[in-house]
Order: sequence, then C-alpha cells, then structure tokens
Amino acid sequence: MGFFEQQDRARRATARLFVLYTIAVALIVACANLIVVPVTVLTSGVPASTALYATISITTLVIIALGSVEIMTRLSIGEGDIALMLAGRRVGRSSGIDAERRLINVVDEMAIASGLAAPPVYVLNREEGINAFAAGRSPNQAIVVVTKGALERLSRDELQAVIAHEFSHILNGDIRLNLRAACALQGIVFLSAIGRFMMQYYSGYGVSEERNSFLHPPFALVGAGLFALGSVGLVAARLIQSGIAREREFLADACAVQYTRNADGLCGALARIKLNPAGSQVRNWHADSLAHMLFAPNTLRSWFSTHPSIETRMRRANPHLSPLFYFEKQRKPEPAAKPKPEIKEVPKTIVPTKLTAVAALIATIGQPTGATLEYAAGLLAYLPTSIREALGDAAGAQAVMIGCVIDAEATMRGRQLRALEALGRQELARKSEVLAPLIAQLDRAYRLALLALALPVLRTELDEAGRGAFLAAMRAAIEADSRLTLGEFALDTILDWNLGPKAKRAGGVRFKSRDELKEECGLILSLLAHAGNSEALFAKIAPGLSLSPKESLQLAKVAGALERLSQLAPLEKEPFIAACAGLIAADGNVRLVEHELLRAIAAALDCPMPPSVAMLDPRLLRR
Repeated sequence: MGFFEQQDRARRATARLFVLYTIAVALIVACANLIVVPVTVLTSGVPASTALYATISITTLVIIALGSVEIMTRLSIGEGDIALMLAGRRVGRSSGIDAERRLINVVDEMAIASGLAAPPVYVLNREEGINAFAAGRSPNQAIVVVTKGALERLSRDELQAVIAHEFSHILNGDIRLNLRAACALQGIVFLSAIGRFMMQYYSGYGVSEERNSFLHPPFALVGAGLFALGSVGLVAARLIQSGIAREREFLADACAVQYTRNADGLCGALARIKLNPAGSQVRNWHADSLAHMLFAPNTLRSWFSTHPSIETRMRRANPHLSPLFYFEKQRKPEPAAKPKPEIKEVPKTIVPTKLTAVAALIATIGQPTGATLEYAAGLLAYLPTSIREALGDAAGAQAVMIGCVIDAEATMRGRQLRALEALGRQELARKSEVLAPLIAQLDRAYRLALLALALPVLRTELDEAGRGAFLAAMRAAIEADSRLTLGEFALDTILDWNLGPKAKRAGGVRFKSRDELKEECGLILSLLAHAGNSEALFAKIAPGLSLSPKESLQLAKVAGALERLSQLAPLEKEPFIAACAGLIAADGNVRLVEHELLRAIAAALDCPMPPSVAMLDPRLLRR
C-alpha cells in the first residue's frame, strides 16, 4: 500500500475512532452510576432518583470533557506543547552533549532522506524507560520525542531504527489520527489519571521535579477510589489504543527496516527494551492517553497491551533470527565503536533526468530508501562547519536562508542588502553577505536540504512576529533584483507554508474531487508547463484544463491555489502530482530548478517527496 492509500486509510480511521469513543463514554457513565448510586443511597439513606442518576451522569461527562479540553488547549498552542506536557526539553541544534548531537544528526538524516522539514526534537529527561513518539497535525509540522533512556542506552543504529519508525508514522498519516485519539482518550482516562496521580503523590512515593515525598493517607485513599472508578475508562482506552496502534506498529516496523536497510538495528532496540530495568515505561500521568503513540507499550506487562509483543515484532522485522539471539547479544559487552571513514567525495546530485522516471518519482513520495538515507548522511558530512554552526540558532538560520538567494553579481547583491537594511535588518544583511559565498560553493541541489535543517530552528526559536519579520525580509531580498526565479519561488513557497499563517492549517479534507478545483489545478499545471517549456503538451497531460498565460501567474494566486489543493482528498492528490511531474519531464530532462519546484508543490500538498537518486547532466547543474 502506497503513501496516498495510507493517508486515506488513516483519515477513514477517524470515523471508527468516534464510534469506539462514544461506546467507551457510555460505559464509563453507566459504571459511575452503578458504583456511586448504591454508595450514596447507603450513606445518605435517600432512595435513588432520576435527579441523582442525572447528576452523576452529567458530572462524569463534565470530567471527561475537561480531560479532553485540557489536552486540546495545550495542543492548540503548538505541537511542541505535547512534549512539554510530558516534562520534555527541546534539544538545541548547537547542543554540546554528544548523545544529543547524535540524535539531532540521525533526525536530520531521516528528514533529508524523506523530503521533510527536520522536526524539532525533545527529550524526556525524567524517563529512564526506552521509548519515543512523533506528533503533529501534518508531516511538515511534526515533532519527535525520545526518552532519556532511549537517548543514553541505544546505539546509533538502534536509535536510527527507532527514529525511522517514528518517521513512518509521520509519513503514513498516523500522527494526525494519533492526536485526535489522544484528545479523545485523555477524557476517557482522566479519572484514572487523577486517581493514580493522587495515589503516587500522597502515598509518599513523590513525583515532583525535586523528588519530594508527600504522605497524606486520606487523599491517597480518595485517589484509590477515583482510580478504581476510572479503571473502566482505562480498559476502554487500552482497547481503543490497541485497535489503533497494533496494525500501524507492524507497518512502521516494516518501514523502519526498509528505510534503514538494517533489521538488526530495530531488533536490537526492541531487545534493549526487554532487558532494560525500566522497560519502556513512561511514568508521566499523561502517558495513559498517549500510549498508542509510543514506540513501545507504556508497560510490558498488560492484559490490554496497546502494542504487539516485543518478540512478535522482532520475528516480523527479521524472521531469519530468533529474538533470543538479540537478547543474548545485548547481554554481552559492547565492542569498541569503529570510527566511520571520512567522506571525501561530494555526494552525487539527486535529480531524475528521464521521462521514464516520472512513475518512479511519484512512487517515492512518503517512501525514503536506504539510498536516500546514505545520500543525506553524505550531505551532512560535507556541509562546511561554518554553515552547520550558523544553522544552530535562529539568527544564523535566517542568514543561511537569505544567503541562498543573495546574487553573486555585485550590483544585484547591493540592492538586496540595501533592501534588508531598509527593513532595519542590518545584522541579518551582514551575516547573509558572509554566508552567501560559502553557500554558492555548494551544489544547488543542497538548497532544499539547507531549508529542511533551518526550518525547525525558525519554527521553535522565533515567535509569530519574528517569523513574519523573517518572511518579509526574505521576500524583500528576492524582489530587490526585480525578478523571481523558479528556485526562489520554491524556497519562498516552502518557507511560507511552514512559517506563515498557513502553518496553522488543520490539514483536513475539504474537497473530495479535483473537479471541484479545476481552476487551481490549471493554474499550478500552467506554472509547470511554462517552467518546463511543455506548453504544447498541456492539453494531452491535463485534459479538460485551461493553460493560463505566463503573465497571469502571480505569486499570490499560486499560493492561494496551493492552499486549496492541500485540502484535497489524498487519493485525488496522486494523479495531480503525477500530472505535475509529467509536465516538467515532458522534454526528457528535468532541470534542478524544476525538480525543486515540484518538491515545493508536493510539500505544500503535505506529500513529502524524497530526493530521487539519479545523476544529473552536468550541463544542467546550474540552470
């Protein structure tokens, strides 16, 4: 099943989630009445009445609603807040901790190989269990979270397998479904979560940051009662999570092996979880509602496990070796790590060159491979230190992006720098001028990779006003030379889609057929036809649509068309993107700038396109 089918399947699973949620809520209300009404009658001597049943039912529904509203309020702020809710800490790109730098590098490799913006990374410092999850409303608005146990106990190959597993959830549309499920399940498990928190907090166990202990038996007993009452919701939540997670976990494991071409890495990570004293447990009280999102179950001993067993997953990932082999391997002392050979050759340019590559190009959407992962690793190793360091903070990341559009010709460059200074961005102008020559020395195929590395910094370190000011500066630099190239349009489109007002889009489906968006389809395909000089083939590749004149292709109109097309049903996006690819490849060659434009359009439609491994004609490299 391909990317578009998986996206559609995840979307349709929402209806099943709603039905299960309704049944679970009804069961909780019924059990609350069965437990509370007899206790009230016995203690007060007042016979049961309709008013009593109504009061208990309404109170229970209000508590369930409060649980859902609590997490929805948090998530409305941003995806990163779900990590902060679990006491997570964002890992800076300039971190001086070796384990954190390794994590950032692994995430960057997977992002470039997938055609995604690198997601911000968070670590749960209080969690010794080995676990991870991804969350977000759309592929380019995702975050990746790992526990302290995963960061410290997994080898690089094992960590890469876990991150690849989480990227599969991002690419296959699971993260949006998971967020909806988390909002629903938080209400269902709210009673049990409050009860468990009270039992732990007031029994002397202590869950505070300072590990203080609090002993208050009456409150602990109240907590036990709430936990017992909420256990019905907890069991219902586990059953719902099991239905959501089990099948998707098998798929994510298979994708992780496909992406990394290393089944041993995934099996090794699972074996470490089994042998880890803390297992995969996440002790935060919100973890119950998020259990379906985790890499491994929140507890390895559960009658209603949200995930398949560790051994079953290992057998599926590598049917040729017994799980016992990996368990014994993990018990042995680790050999000293061999240093990786230094990469001296510049990675090959990654762009398709033949018309026959169009079908294969569409098939790569949402499907990174070992080859693209190797390319990403080579690219990161080849990046100059100065550019790497600049991408470590918001000021440097802005300068790198502006540096990508600074003209080499002195007069044009002067105009661009003066345009930045007119906006009061003198410091940004100076940094961009310094970095521009270094960026110009890189192959142009690396521009989208630099963009992927800059986006998480710009998203997390700039507030809304800062992001708006950066986008204004970027457009001022682009427009200062009075011409807009296709490469500049591609960069501006992806930046605006990830940092501008459109970044807050819900990501839902509003249009079920391309027939509802004929004008928008025609506008985008006309842009590609003019870019690829394939106007004569427009009627054949896009039947029923009109070719727009070149002078009518205004940036605002194109951006508006992309925004509406992003709300198209997943299965309708595939033939549209195939038509886009067909137009730019109609002459038998795909110029680099055309490939960048196609990837920008695919990114706007939430269909991440990996760089396609093929050699580019050197004569087209700078065109």
